[in-house]
Amino acid sequence: MKNARYIKINGIVQGVGFRPFVYKLAVELNLRGWVINCSSGVEIHAEGENLEKFLQRILAEKPPMASIITHESNTVPAKGYTDFKIIESRESTKKDVLISPDIAVCPDCLNELWDKTDRRYRYPFINCTNCGPRYTIIKDRPYDRNKTTMDPFIMCPTCRHEYEDTSDRRFHAQPVACRDCGPSLQLWDADGLVVTNHGIGSDLLEKGSILAVKGIGGFHLVCDAYNDQAVKRLRHVKERGAKPFAVMARDMNAVRREVSLTELESLTLAGPSAPIVLLPRINIAESRLSAATAPGLITLGVMLPYTPVHHLLFDGQFDFLVMTSANLSGQPLIYDNDIALESLRGIADYFLVNNRDIYHPCDDSVLQQIGDKMTFIRRARGYVPVPLVIKKELKDPIVGLGGEMKNAFCLGSGSMAFMSQYIGDMHGLDNLQRFEQEFDAFQKVTSTTPKIAAYDLHPEYMTTRIAKALDIPKYTVQHHHAHLVSVMAEHGLEEPLLGIICDGTGYGDDGKIWGFEYMHGNAAQYQRLGHLEYLPLPGGDVAAKYPLRIAYAYLKVILTENEWHNTECFWSGLSAQEKDILDGQIRSGFQLFESSSAGRLFDAVSGMLGICTEVTYEGQAAIELESIAAAWLQNHRILKQYENEAIVRLNALINLRTDYEGIADQNTPCVYNMQPMIEECNKRGEECSDPDPLLYLPRWAVVDNGKTVILKIDRLLRQIIDDIMTGKNSGEIAFRFHYSLACMMLETAIILGTKKDLPVSGGVFQNKLLTECLLSLTGQLGIRLLYPTQLPSGDGGLAFGQVIIADEKNKRLSC
Repeated sequence: MKNARYIKINGIVQGVGFRPFVYKLAVELNLRGWVINCSSGVEIHAEGENLEKFLQRILAEKPPMASIITHESNTVPAKGYTDFKIIESRESTKKDVLISPDIAVCPDCLNELWDKTDRRYRYPFINCTNCGPRYTIIKDRPYDRNKTTMDPFIMCPTCRHEYEDTSDRRFHAQPVACRDCGPSLQLWDADGLVVTNHGIGSDLLEKGSILAVKGIGGFHLVCDAYNDQAVKRLRHVKERGAKPFAVMARDMNAVRREVSLTELESLTLAGPSAPIVLLPRINIAESRLSAATAPGLITLGVMLPYTPVHHLLFDGQFDFLVMTSANLSGQPLIYDNDIALESLRGIADYFLVNNRDIYHPCDDSVLQQIGDKMTFIRRARGYVPVPLVIKKELKDPIVGLGGEMKNAFCLGSGSMAFMSQYIGDMHGLDNLQRFEQEFDAFQKVTSTTPKIAAYDLHPEYMTTRIAKALDIPKYTVQHHHAHLVSVMAEHGLEEPLLGIICDGTGYGDDGKIWGFEYMHGNAAQYQRLGHLEYLPLPGGDVAAKYPLRIAYAYLKVILTENEWHNTECFWSGLSAQEKDILDGQIRSGFQLFESSSAGRLFDAVSGMLGICTEVTYEGQAAIELESIAAAWLQNHRILKQYENEAIVRLNALINLRTDYEGIADQNTPCVYNMQPMIEECNKRGEECSDPDPLLYLPRWAVVDNGKTVILKIDRLLRQIIDDIMTGKNSGEIAFRFHYSLACMMLETAIILGTKKDLPVSGGVFQNKLLTECLLSLTGQLGIRLLYPTQLPSGDGGLAFGQVIIADEKNKRLSC
């Protein structure tokens, strides 16, 4: 009997047209047998003469939305089949199949949407095998209709025929539906009464109304982005402060009128994941967009319509809609019709709802380009639950519970790590319940029941309390160690490296607030070889809301009494009572915390320059500081001059280090007493021959018997004060600060021994200007800067590092 081939494929192979693709390919190659969906992937039995070519073409020509993680092929006895069939799904004890993310409506469905002769003309839930909801509607695996929120909708005969026709684009498309059998829209007023004379509400948007629109992953609050009054009203009723709104553009032509794009940004924006992309604005003065859309920024978060409903909304006379997640301040995303009506009454004038349930609420993803790569600000719709591949298989299934801010957890099993969608900040009962709900549901989707838990070292985090309530072994993980290992594991690196981790807040081993750290290590261990000097933080984390108070405290302890008197003009934004309280805290130490945070340094400089003196959303002071610096750079193209000065400084330091260190292995940190070298570095800075250097000058100190380097910022802040006093433009000062800080970061890393690979992570590296300055400098020195691209560099990527570290601890404990 002739041989046949049994093929098993694991990855995103369900709900993406994989079986029809295999069927058509088998028929073309005159093969017999079958293909089936199962809980462990897709299985194929094929008989015929072209078996090798069949497998090669499966791997090379897979459907666009398919992703093959693993495959195996074995020779088996032929069964004598006479044709090739797609057979019904069956479950297995092991569920390894991956679920597709939600996919933007495809061109074929869009053509039908606007075709007056098509039976789905203007049907707002049109989809096919190549597009539509996936992750947000699935309850369990395998991905079949009865395990999704489409189960209540019984297919009409015509849809059933399409679903069963192997030649049809909707063959086995689980959400397939039409007006006769599928979900439907309703427009409600603020009392929940059906409104029948306004279509889906485009005309109401034109008149300045605010709509709550139910999408794939939850509700958006929507208004005409050209209507200044409507945008300001939305900002007010949503208690948005100055936080920028994302906008949805009618099409790419509209996008190009407002922002500039690279080819990579264009492909990402218009791609199947359809995320929000942060883009630099053009012609701001001539823009019709309300100035209240993104106040104080020169970037705009833009996305394209990704559902049929979005396309239908653009019937109105506008090219841009504000499209912001519908949630109350500090609360999770709203995705239920009744809760939306109750919670958003007084915010939304009308509600565009539907009767298809959302099982996994999911925010829009947010990306930006840094260097030649797209990077995540927020990873959610369109990307979750695609896993990251782990270089070494985990010993046991592990959950990394993430951090307190911008939380996303991670379930790791075998060679795959599944990051959850963005959950949000872990404050309050509603956020805790959302976390617990998604934690339970995500285990089903990924078929992962954790046997080990990893959580942040901070004793007061909500995730710490969640971890302690789990009846499984658990490991604490230091915050910045998790950041370091997360980026290293993403790049497949296991040997110890020196990395720079910069963020707002992380609980340190010494109980202080860390946030500008030089760590050398890997999953097994780490050393803190350097950090920003500790500075006073009045009130702890709450200080992040008041940059001017941070600046006041920093300068109060850094400056001499005479120098301090020269800064009186800086503090007009503080009341006499505030200054008295701050002075008292600094004297007594009451509620005064020590912090090495890079985020708070950005806040302090922003406050000193008067750019942001009170924060209304997280990171505002740093974001606005970056924006004014980037705007100044656009108008003063002298980047090369800064670069030249930095390279001279960096090369001189490399030579100096070589003199002190001698020959060392690649990426091995310094082990010598660095006191003499630091003294030489500081002396060179003091004797700088240039009376007005472009870059602010650094200063260092050493502790721990000369083994730990402290980056001092007294000289930096004094130079900024001088620039302010002499009337330099705040944009120029902001840019000088960014470029100088990038240079200082790299100088400190060179002192500590970095030579080849330099991983960086933490929320500060979402600062495009800073990271690209650092990227340019490292490139010229032959150092490879490794930054996160598959996960956010902020706390949204933290849990992945926790999983890798906990696995290493678990393996060592078992030895």
